[in-house]
Amino acid sequence: MELLKTLSPKLRRDLLVLFAAGLLFWSGLAALLPTLPLYIRDAGGTSQAIGTVMGAFAVGLLVSRPWLATLADRRGRKIVLLIGISAVAIAPLGYLVTNSIPLLMAIRAFHGISISAFALAYTALVVDLSPVEHRGELIGYMSLVNPLGLALGPAMGGFLQESVGYAPMFLA
Repeated sequence: MELLKTLSPKLRRDLLVLFAAGLLFWSGLAALLPTLPLYIRDAGGTSQAIGTVMGAFAVGLLVSRPWLATLADRRGRKIVLLIGISAVAIAPLGYLVTNSIPLLMAIRAFHGISISAFALAYTALVVDLSPVEHRGELIGYMSLVNPLGLALGPAMGGFLQESVGYAPMFLA
């Protein structure tokens, strides 16, 4: 962590803002891992429906990745990062307004775009911002957002769902 002291104040601020955004993104996404299956079950979904809805996430991720990668190179990383942040914010609102399994699958596929866009742009921005001589170390530090968010998110989601219900959890 001594490395942070050697970076310019602007670069340090940019990386810390990016790290905070990443931590919020991954923990928010992971908050749904234990709770969305319960929501689907409570909406009348079978075990098969739960698996299908949860798996639909990968469809959006895989289909959007090539297009988003090209967009990041042509139009910039920030716009792709904003697409990811927007999708991760909008998708949970969709879960609130339907309990139809086909619609939940479509919303979950849309939600998959968020991880495709955010992960791609986040990584590219870290590389772009990092001085060449410290790139590997900074990538190592900055990539900690993923496991940290995946560790914190499920506990947060479970706590919110248990204490205030689905709607506030989806809005959080």
